Amino acid sequence: MKFTWIIIYPVLFTATLLISLILTPLADRLGRKLSLLDRPQQGKIHNETKSRSGGVAIFASFMLVFFVGLCLAYIAYRSSLFHDDVSKFIANIPFVAHKILWLLIGSAVIFAAGVVDDRITMRPWTKLFWQIVSSLALLMAGIRIHLFLPSWLGAMLTVFWVVLLTNSFNFMDNMDGLSSGIAAIVSLVLGSVAWREHDVFVTALLFVLAGAVLGFWYFNFIKSRLFMGDAGSLFIGYMIAALTAQTTYYKPGVPTGLPVLTPLIILGVPLFDTISVLWIRYREGRPLMKGDTNHFSHRLVFLGMTHKQAVIFIYLVTLCVALCSLPLAYLPFAPALVFAAQVICWFLIIYLLERTGKRKIKEGNNK
Repeated sequence: MKFTWIIIYPVLFTATLLISLILTPLADRLGRKLSLLDRPQQGKIHNETKSRSGGVAIFASFMLVFFVGLCLAYIAYRSSLFHDDVSKFIANIPFVAHKILWLLIGSAVIFAAGVVDDRITMRPWTKLFWQIVSSLALLMAGIRIHLFLPSWLGAMLTVFWVVLLTNSFNFMDNMDGLSSGIAAIVSLVLGSVAWREHDVFVTALLFVLAGAVLGFWYFNFIKSRLFMGDAGSLFIGYMIAALTAQTTYYKPGVPTGLPVLTPLIILGVPLFDTISVLWIRYREGRPLMKGDTNHFSHRLVFLGMTHKQAVIFIYLVTLCVALCSLPLAYLPFAPALVFAAQVICWFLIIYLLERTGKRKIKEGNNK
């Protein structure tokens, strides 16, 4: 039997998941030894000291499967174990080695910056500097958002996209399982889209990322043992930004131009939360990067949900919004607008819930 992509993708996902399940408890112990700790204080929702080294397990699981997978792929290729379409991809790897190298350099930079931030807490502008540096690695790799834009504008948009997504997943990491669960959902949906578009490298990496995140998610959401820290959230945001920038969502012959909105729709919930929170902080004259309780998750709790209920509710909203993007590549303009309208309705629901939650906060403060 020759291996095809329909076999390889689940194997990559499962292998990374199992490795992450093994490495996460080890990362927890390492975090405690290295004092990568998050202690209870005002504004925090946990009441016991936990390590914030889960990102180490996510990064290590991802990289381990990536490098071992490449080695095994080469061995299997030499042994003629792959189907022809897989063999063609393996044979092409040396020609894109520079792109892979720069992607890994950028991810290592943002991960290292996150580890340092977890240890000594960087200033916001210092963190932003390293986010921009890591995004420049993508430009060196030739990974950038095109959208029929001039090269310089596409480069600037790519840097902005990386900074926006890394901060989005960082901001969403305000309750157990929230950022990691959303990352797993969007990685799997984005991976399905990339699979549909025959972008096998992006598909493989997104499934590997989903497996790495879900292994950590078990110990974060179910067991509530540790946090991913900035190392995890920044790495996740960076990889998703890079892989979405690499994927082509619009191709000649599709009925409408709406598929270019696919990554924005799939990532709509974390992006909406980030932009709305930044707007509130700006309007109220508060520091943009200082945490608060204006996030969607916090407002759901003020409405009466438990933390786990709020997180699960946001999972469901994220999935519902993301699934609305899948038919856009096939539908004529009028039916596609129906799905676009559904996305708008979901964000109106989020907006109304946030407004109600804000009113509850004010009522509680006035008592």
